[in-house]
Amino acid sequence: MTLESNFSRPYKSISSSANSDFSLLNDLERLIRGTYRKPSGATRPEAERLGNYVLLSVSRMENSHRVGRELVRAAKAGVQVRVIHGKASQSHESRALASALQSATYKGRHTGKFKICQKGRSLACLSSAKGAIMHSKILLINDTFTREGTSAKRVFWSGSANLGGPSGEKTYNNGLTVYNDRKLFTQTRRMWNDMWEERSIGSSYLQYIKDHPGRYGYSGASADGYTSQWAYNGMFYSNLANVTIYATPIYATPTNGKDPVLNLLNRVVPDDQCRIRLQQNRFKYRRIAVAEKLVELADGGCKISGVYFEDDLRVNRIAHCQQYIRICRPILDVLKTSSRRIEAAWAKPHDKTILVDAVLKANRLNPEEQLPGGGSWPSDGSRTKLVQAGSAALTGSNLVVSDEVTTETTDAGVYDDYLEHWKAILKSREIHNFPY
Repeated sequence: MTLESNFSRPYKSISSSANSDFSLLNDLERLIRGTYRKPSGATRPEAERLGNYVLLSVSRMENSHRVGRELVRAAKAGVQVRVIHGKASQSHESRALASALQSATYKGRHTGKFKICQKGRSLACLSSAKGAIMHSKILLINDTFTREGTSAKRVFWSGSANLGGPSGEKTYNNGLTVYNDRKLFTQTRRMWNDMWEERSIGSSYLQYIKDHPGRYGYSGASADGYTSQWAYNGMFYSNLANVTIYATPIYATPTNGKDPVLNLLNRVVPDDQCRIRLQQNRFKYRRIAVAEKLVELADGGCKISGVYFEDDLRVNRIAHCQQYIRICRPILDVLKTSSRRIEAAWAKPHDKTILVDAVLKANRLNPEEQLPGGGSWPSDGSRTKLVQAGSAALTGSNLVVSDEVTTETTDAGVYDDYLEHWKAILKSREIHNFPY
């Protein structure tokens, strides 16, 4: 298994393309390009191209300058390309990509398809709830290459970035790529297929997976070294990659244990070495239980800091808490009750990440999870570095209603990469402390 992180860190966010950072989107293009070209630039043999595929879901594409062009090139080279896009955020660029893919052929065979989900009053693929949207950012590739040019099979990527300029290249974003993990890839491909088929999963995808565990995994997984063959607990998990994937919609409340964020924070054993960092696009009042838990941990000794989005547009401020900073006032009122100041700053993160360096107890939501080095969690916990990321912001709809993906990893190298991302935003042009 190989894990790679990728990031966008623009010099000056939400400005011109001259200040954009295409690093993350270029990395996605590299992965797609590898389906039909070798790292040397030579075209891959026809049989390899015809047997290859790219599956993508993405929420937005406004002002997109990257990724779509590689999807079209791959399809014209014979690779099967399938794209799911959110109906709630169609744009000139998404319609152009849809047209180009739907007409893409290789030797007379159609190789591209583009799908927009809608289920009644829902604009999501899985959720049927009113107002739900498809917000997952997923890329699955059968056969490509790593950043170093090594052949890689069964590649999964998920992150915070859309393909458009406002969130893909002009704000801070992150992503995680997992190579050569058969179980994780099989499970997430089944999830993507469920989205493509607009499968009826009820109000909780977690429960749906529990009810149909044999769809998510493969029979030889135990022999390959995985802790289980299927997704018995509803989570997608690989002990070989130290990665857990939580997919929504899930029927979650502050007390039923299904919220991945609260589940993570409830694992923390606070002490004077505990460190928690949040880098979030939004933090809205329906997640007030998260704020209350942060106060409890801060009072127990954890140092907690957050960087949130600064909104310059009045129309956005009306939609996001009536403030320049995208934290609702009730959240700030709770944070102020802590006996130890919970630091807040604002900049331009589109990230949805939480970095935890603390003693962690066993994962109640995913009891299959092992220690980073293997083995079961001790009853009193183990000091661990963990990254939680993905597409879901700290809002109610992104937790309960919409199609989302949250990833967690205890890989130490990935944590170090994300810590550098955190340090970079503290040095960005827009960063400043938020007094509250």
